[in-house]
Amino acid sequence: MKVRVFSSGILICVVIWTLVVAAQGYFRGMRRTADNLGKVVEESAFRDWSRKKEEPSGKEREIRGKRIEEVVSGLTRQEFNPDTKVRLSELRSQFYSKLSTGEREVFVARLLEGLDTYIILFDSLPAERRRKLVKRAVKAAREELPPDLRGSYELLDAEEERERIGQIGWRAAMEGKEPDEIMEFLQLIEIAGELIQRMRIPQWEGSRGDK
Repeated sequence: MKVRVFSSGILICVVIWTLVVAAQGYFRGMRRTADNLGKVVEESAFRDWSRKKEEPSGKEREIRGKRIEEVVSGLTRQEFNPDTKVRLSELRSQFYSKLSTGEREVFVARLLEGLDTYIILFDSLPAERRRKLVKRAVKAAREELPPDLRGSYELLDAEEERERIGQIGWRAAMEGKEPDEIMEFLQLIEIAGELIQRMRIPQWEGSRGDK
């Protein structure tokens, strides 16, 4: 009997150790992916089209289109990594700042596609729960975003707009918004989505940390 208990204990320890090693390797890999994404975003060959009235054409348009897809894919894969969250916010804003008007629309639309599950989950909640989630997401964003980036997020201080989001949901609140405005929504959508993922929605009421 003692041998069996001892063997079971060893087996449990091995399983836990294996999971820990696998998790460490997973997050190291994600950090490497974030570093590689940074190299893509910061590449000097990717020209700044933000001040041009025309759109890229020909071969350059094709190359830039592929680069946009590459960055969107990289950002989506990194979604749940807390170690690289701030870095990703900076890279997303930095990359966006180099895009032409048309490219910004494409970039934002593709990012929203990646957040569609979060948007659906949030919008399906009652208005009171949405308001509480927005409040918590704003608090988290203020803590997570670096000061130089936080200052560009007017939505964090727009109490009336935040109340509107809680009342009608993400999708309705973003309707008719310009890409620059929607970029401000992205951080809050991600944080609110992560909050929803962490808790059991049917049990989540005011007594569960929403105050």
